[in-house]
Amino acid sequence: MPFSTRWFLVYYIILGLLLTLSGSYLVIKNDTIKYWLNKAADTEKPPVLLIRILKYITLFTLPGLVLAFFPFSWIELVFCFWSLLLLYIAGAELVRWEQSRLLIKRSQQSLSEIIRKSGAIMLSVGFAIFLLAYLVVKRTIE
Repeated sequence: MPFSTRWFLVYYIILGLLLTLSGSYLVIKNDTIKYWLNKAADTEKPPVLLIRILKYITLFTLPGLVLAFFPFSWIELVFCFWSLLLLYIAGAELVRWEQSRLLIKRSQQSLSEIIRKSGAIMLSVGFAIFLLAYLVVKRTIE
């Protein structure tokens, strides 16, 4: 099994687990996340936890972008570009933290629903990434 195949298999499994567990946590512990977001919105700097998460996703995505060419795989290449797009969007929100924190403070009524929907999206994306891991295994066996 080539190194790039092992890399993506481990990457998909870890990312799928993280998204599934985090999404479940967001759906179940909605009030805890709402409290954390409100507390983070009181600070002028973006939350360090979100910055670290983006940093580690970047550390996995950039090598994956290179490894998608050895051997060439459209699925892994599209996945890496999708990951980079999400990193860009999330990073832009952290750069505009002043506006984001004002939006968090203003939307207290709908914040729980937004958190719940975000958790559901994370769950579904986590399961989709598990399907990508299955495709990697299936492609390796054949």
